[in-house]
Amino acid sequence: MYKIIIPAILAIFALWILLQISLEMSIVKNPMNYFIVFIIFFLFVKMVKEKQ
Repeated sequence: MYKIIIPAILAIFALWILLQISLEMSIVKNPMNYFIVFIIFFLFVKMVKEKQ
Protein backbone atom coordinates (compact mmCIF):
# COMPACT_ATOMS: atom_id res chain seq x y z
CA MET A 1 0.00 0.00 0.00
CA TYR A 2 2.77 2.44 0.89
CA LYS A 3 4.50 1.71 -2.40
CA ILE A 4 1.71 3.65 -4.10
CA ILE A 5 0.84 6.26 -1.47
CA ILE A 6 4.27 7.73 -0.77
CA PRO A 7 5.25 8.31 -4.44
CA ALA A 8 1.81 9.79 -5.11
CA ILE A 9 2.18 12.23 -2.22
CA LEU A 10 5.70 13.09 -3.36
CA ALA A 11 4.46 13.77 -6.90
CA ILE A 12 1.65 16.00 -5.64
CA PHE A 13 4.08 17.80 -3.35
CA ALA A 14 6.51 18.38 -6.22
CA LEU A 15 3.73 19.79 -8.38
CA TRP A 16 2.61 21.99 -5.48
CA ILE A 17 6.15 23.37 -5.12
CA LEU A 18 6.36 24.02 -8.86
CA LEU A 19 3.02 25.83 -8.74
CA GLN A 20 4.25 28.03 -5.91
CA ILE A 21 7.44 28.81 -7.80
CA SER A 22 5.53 29.69 -10.96
CA LEU A 23 3.18 31.96 -8.99
CA GLU A 24 6.18 33.50 -7.22
CA MET A 25 4.88 32.51 -3.80
CA SER A 26 7.16 32.02 -0.84
CA ILE A 27 7.83 28.32 -0.36
CA VAL A 28 9.29 28.75 3.12
CA LYS A 29 6.46 30.87 4.52
CA ASN A 30 3.67 28.51 3.47
CA PRO A 31 2.74 26.28 6.44
CA MET A 32 1.12 23.69 4.17
CA ASN A 33 4.56 22.71 2.90
CA TYR A 34 5.66 21.75 6.39
CA PHE A 35 2.47 19.76 6.91
CA ILE A 36 3.08 17.72 3.75
CA VAL A 37 6.67 17.05 4.79
CA PHE A 38 5.41 15.90 8.19
CA ILE A 39 2.92 13.52 6.55
CA ILE A 40 5.61 12.04 4.30
CA PHE A 41 7.92 11.57 7.28
CA PHE A 42 5.14 9.96 9.33
CA LEU A 43 4.21 7.54 6.54
CA PHE A 44 7.86 6.65 5.98
CA VAL A 45 8.38 5.89 9.68
CA LYS A 46 5.17 3.86 9.77
CA MET A 47 6.28 1.90 6.70
CA VAL A 48 9.66 1.12 8.27
CA LYS A 49 8.04 -0.02 11.52
CA GLU A 50 5.69 -2.37 9.68
CA LYS A 51 8.56 -4.00 7.79
CA GLN A 52 10.28 -4.94 11.04
